[in-house]
Formats: sequence, structure tokens, C-alpha cells
Amino acid sequence: MSFYTLSDKGKVRPNNEDYAESFAISLCGPLGNQIEITALILADGMGGAAAGEFASMLAVQTVKENLVRNLFEKQPEELLNSDKTILLEEWFQNANRTIFKEASQNPEMEGMGTTIVGGLIYRNGLALAHVGDSRGYRFRENKLTAITKDHSLVQEYIDMGRITADEAFVHPQRNVITRALGIGEAIKVDRKNLPLEYGDLILFCSDGLCGFVESSDIEEIVNSEYKPDGTDLKKLAELLVKGACLNGGGDNISVCLYQHLQTF
Repeated sequence: MSFYTLSDKGKVRPNNEDYAESFAISLCGPLGNQIEITALILADGMGGAAAGEFASMLAVQTVKENLVRNLFEKQPEELLNSDKTILLEEWFQNANRTIFKEASQNPEMEGMGTTIVGGLIYRNGLALAHVGDSRGYRFRENKLTAITKDHSLVQEYIDMGRITADEAFVHPQRNVITRALGIGEAIKVDRKNLPLEYGDLILFCSDGLCGFVESSDIEEIVNSEYKPDGTDLKKLAELLVKGACLNGGGDNISVCLYQHLQTF
């Protein structure tokens, strides 16, 4: 299997407000052609009581349901031949409205929201979209590169030149995010298409990982297990979670991993 997801509540939080899934859908087209699309979706919820858990679950399930409905209620080629980042943005907006409505109608859910990062892999391409500070990385040629940019206060400080990335990692306001699903009737979604090469490894994570393990150390952990023809993604996920826990495990930790082991 070329994908794997793992979520852990960490060492401090009493419950897990993250929600993540990875899955593949395989179809046989009318001409006997094999069609496969892989999805990675990860959300990090926020809110009192069980609201954060509910928001992250609702976000992932809404995106998943929209994908499945689109594939099976229409011709699959209609989705596969389109710009899938536009569809991801539409599904994120649907999730945003759903969460906002629930929060508006239920006082105990007031203020709930969630970050989200999602990707669709088809053939040699990754369609990517995200809101908030849950991150996406690509590992290629022994180097880990961020493929998302945090929607956070410290990222704005970095962009203005007020602090460095190293300073942002320990900044007292590093957990303040500037975008999330569910906090308004509409949300701005960042999206992009990226080409994939054989052996590329994609990592999505909540800030329970990247907020406790610096990118250089994440790169070192990935390098320790990476194999170009097939990485043990389960072991790698466990090592990443362990790394966050060794650094305090102060937040929920979730990772979605995918390795591209085919070419078209």
C-alpha cells in the first residue's frame, strides 16, 4: 500500500481533535482502462468540549462524501480530466458552510472550526488545497520541501521580515491561525497542482508534528526510513509521532503519508 495515516492524541491533551483519512478508489472504465485516484485529507479541530473533534470529523467526511458523489454520480472522466483543485476548493467551501451552520445552531458548538489540508493524486499529479496551519511537504532527492504556506500570525510576521522561521518555531503566538473552516460563511482556500515523480513522498501533518519537530528534524526522520522503491510508511508514521512525543507531545499529532510508486 502506498499510503498510510496515523493520528495520536499526544502526551498532554485529554482527547484527539484531529481527524485524518487516506484512501484510494479504483474503477474500471468502459474500455477496460484502470482508473485510480488516491485521497489524503487531514483536519485539526478547535473549540470547546467536543466541538473541535466534531468540526474536524465533519470537514473530512464532507470532502470525502463530495469526492465519492462526484465520482459515482457523474462520468469519472469528468472529475479526472478537470482541475481537481477547483473541486477541492468547492468541497472545502461546502465543509465550511456545514460547520458554520452547526456552530450557529448549537450554542455548545459556538466558536468551533478546523484547519484542513487535502490532496488528490491521479496519474503523475497532486491536486492540493489547504486552509490553516496543517502542512503539506514533499520529500524528493533527500530533501523535504514545504508545499503549503501556513495561514498563521507568525507566518505573516515572517513575510513582513519581523521574525525568522527559527524564531517562529518558538514564538509565544505560534498557535494563532488566521484562517479556519467554520468561523465565517465563506473561506479563502489556497490551492495548487504539483507534478509527481517516481519515488516522491508526500507528508501531510497537523501542527502537533510540525509545531514540535523542526522541519530539519522531520527531514532527518524521513531520510532514515526512506526507500525510493517503497518506504515502510507505517514505521515512518510511527517514528514521526514518536519524535513529536519526545519533544513534549503537547498537541494531537496526525500524519498522512503517500509515496508515488508508479509512472504514466
